[in-house]
Amino acid sequence: MGTPRLKTEHNITVLVSDVNDNAPAFTQTSYTLFVRENNSPALHIGSVSATDRDSGTNAQVTYSLLPPQNPHLRLASLVSINADNGHLFALRSLDYEALQAFEFRVGATDRGSPALSSEALVRVLVLDANDNSPFVLYPLQNGSAPCTELVPRAAEPGYLVTKVVAVDGDSGQNAWLSYQLLKATEPGLFSMWAHNGEVRTARLLSERDAAKHRLVVLVKDNGEPPRSATATLHVLLVDGFSQPYLP
Repeated sequence: MGTPRLKTEHNITVLVSDVNDNAPAFTQTSYTLFVRENNSPALHIGSVSATDRDSGTNAQVTYSLLPPQNPHLRLASLVSINADNGHLFALRSLDYEALQAFEFRVGATDRGSPALSSEALVRVLVLDANDNSPFVLYPLQNGSAPCTELVPRAAEPGYLVTKVVAVDGDSGQNAWLSYQLLKATEPGLFSMWAHNGEVRTARLLSERDAAKHRLVVLVKDNGEPPRSATATLHVLLVDGFSQPYLP
């Protein structure tokens, strides 16, 4: 406070020590992962990530799978997680027809004391592959005595002879079925409707047409590559539906 005033300076450095007051935060509250069925085991299907605003060991994050809320979900046999980086792996080959989707929670825990943690939801969607061929429900192709369809000779063109019914265990376009008349005893006598499996007469019948006919129908799905099945039909032309024809 003198005149003239004299002064000196001294720098003081204050070090703020970190306290573990921040829990790890996931980059997303939920993750959706996609995996195509028939995958190879130990396939990397995706990752989760969390960061911690603390420093040092307080910011080091480890990942873990949390117990599933669905007691019937055997999570330990489906997926695993790398504790250090959050990478997720499918442990076995998945089958879309058995399991279309499943979800679980993952936890991120820091190494502070006491440790803090957070969690995120992971949903895995299994994508369908064209691994099922069409299956013919009618007429049943089991090697038993063939079912014979009776058609009156007086039938008009477009007469409904029968309908081939088939299903496909896949989904989407992999299960879209189309029908095609592959072989016929007499070509041009019967026609096939591509989208509904109906077999109809294509023209008027005459006495010169043979009584017995064998048709082979191709059922094909719309997958890539497509899968197919065949069905054999037996048709008998009759003058009517009187009792003697039925045996």
